[in-house]
Amino acid sequence: MEEYKAKFIDFLLKTGALKVEGDFSLKSKRLSPWFVNIGDFNDGETSGALGEFYADSILNSGVDFDLLYGIPDKGREIAAVTAVEMNRKGKNVPRFSTRKEAKTYGESSNLSQAEKMKAWIIGRAPKNGQSIVQMDDVFTAGDAKYQAIEILKSLGEYKLPLLSIAVDRMEVGIDGKGAIEEYEQKTGTKVVSILNASDIISYLDEFLQKSKCIFKMSGEVFMNETQLRESIKRMGNYLRVYGTEKIRKYIEQNRGKLEQKIIDADRSVIPACDVETIEEFEKLVGETAEVKGIGGYKVGFELGLGYSLKKVVETAKKYTNKPVIYDHQKAGTDIPDTGKNFANVCKKAGVDAVILFPQAGPETERAWIYHCLDKGLNVIVGGRMTHPAYAVSEGGFITDEGALEMYRIAARAGITNFVVPGNKPEVIKQVKDIIEAEGISPIFYAPGFIAQGGSISDAAKVAGDRFHGIVGRGIYKAANMKEAAIEHTSKL
Repeated sequence: MEEYKAKFIDFLLKTGALKVEGDFSLKSKRLSPWFVNIGDFNDGETSGALGEFYADSILNSGVDFDLLYGIPDKGREIAAVTAVEMNRKGKNVPRFSTRKEAKTYGESSNLSQAEKMKAWIIGRAPKNGQSIVQMDDVFTAGDAKYQAIEILKSLGEYKLPLLSIAVDRMEVGIDGKGAIEEYEQKTGTKVVSILNASDIISYLDEFLQKSKCIFKMSGEVFMNETQLRESIKRMGNYLRVYGTEKIRKYIEQNRGKLEQKIIDADRSVIPACDVETIEEFEKLVGETAEVKGIGGYKVGFELGLGYSLKKVVETAKKYTNKPVIYDHQKAGTDIPDTGKNFANVCKKAGVDAVILFPQAGPETERAWIYHCLDKGLNVIVGGRMTHPAYAVSEGGFITDEGALEMYRIAARAGITNFVVPGNKPEVIKQVKDIIEAEGISPIFYAPGFIAQGGSISDAAKVAGDRFHGIVGRGIYKAANMKEAAIEHTSKL
C-alpha cells in the first residue's frame, strides 16, 4: 500500500473518524458496520492534516480548476481547510459553499443570477465558465452529489471536472450499478478519493497479521484481536452484498468465497413441516431423522408463529443435528430495516438457514441478505414460485425479469443456495443459466411435488448435481412417514 494511504488510515483510526465496530445509518438508509466521520476532525491539528490529504489528492489529479466547492454540510469545512493547505503548497484558490434553504432552488428560478448568488452562496461567488472542484467526505449512493450539481446549474454555467472525496465506499446504487462509475458517466465529472474500501480492509488485515495485540481505536476505546477479526468479517459481508464488482472480487480473492453449504449431501429430500402442532412436528422428525437421504427440515409460519421458534428448533435437535430451515412465507417482502430484526429472531431461535423471497425490491433483498449473513445465518433465496399466475407470463403480478433479478442480486452477493419451482423444469433451467452466468455454481431447493404435480427425478435432472427436493404432504400426510420418506429419497 502507498505510504500516504497507510498514513491516512492510521490518522483516521487515531482520531476515531474510521469506525469499524457497531452499526451506522448512512444517507442511503443502509445500515453499515463501518463508517467514516470526517466531522471528527474538529480541532486545528486534525483539520489541517485532513486538508493536506485532500490538497495532495486534488493537486495530483492533474485537473485544472479555479474554485473549491464544499457540498453541504461536511464539504463546507473540508473545502475551507483544503484551501488553507493548498495555499501552503503554493496555490491560492478561492472556495465557496451553498446554504440549505427551506425553499428549493427551483422556486427561486425567477430571480436574477446576482440575486440567486446572494441567496445561496457562502464564500467566493463563482463566475460563468469557471472550473469548480466539488468536495465531500464519502460517496455512497451519491444523492447529495447529484443535488449539488443541480444547485450549481441553477446558479450559472460552470465546468465541473472533479469531485474529491476522502473515502470511496465502493458500493452499488439501488440499480446494482457502481455508484461512482454511474455518477461519472451521467455527469462527466471524475471522482478521486484518498482511500477506498479495499484499502481499509487491506490495512486492517495486515495490522491483524502483524500485531496480534490490543488495537487502539481512539481515546479510551479499545478493540482486541477477536473484536477486530469480527469487524473485518462484518465489513467483508457488507461489501459482498452492497459492493461493486471490483470490491466483491477483492473480497473473494483475499477472504475466500462465501461458505454457505447447508446440507452435507449433494442431494436430499427436505420435509416441509407444515403441520399444525408441535406434537405432530416431533413425530415427523422422530420417524424420519434416521432415513438416509433426508437432508434437513423446513418449518414455516404454522410452527414458527404458533409456537416459540426456539422451541421448534429445540424439538428437532432432540432427534437430529440436520439443519432446520425457516421459511417465513415469504421473508424479504418488508422494508429493508426489518431485515435486522428478522435475522436477530432467527439467530436467537437457533435456526440454521432462512429462506427469503425478496419481492419488496433490490434494497430490501440486499439488506435482508446482509443482516442474515451478519448474524451467521445461511441464506436461501427464491424468486419464482410453484403456483399458477405468479409471474406475468403466467398471468401474475411479478415480472419474469424481476423474479430473475432476485436470483442475480443474491448470486452477486455470493449466495449459492436458491429456491426454484420443482414443477416447472423450464424455469429451473432458466434460473440455473442466470446464476451460472454470475460465476456461481448453484445449490437448488425445490418444492412443488406430489400435490402440485412436479416430479423429483425430472427436476433433479435439470437442476444438476446439487439438488434438494422439498416434500410436504407427501411425507407428513402419509400413514407411515418413514416409508414415505424412504420412497421419496429413492427418486433422487
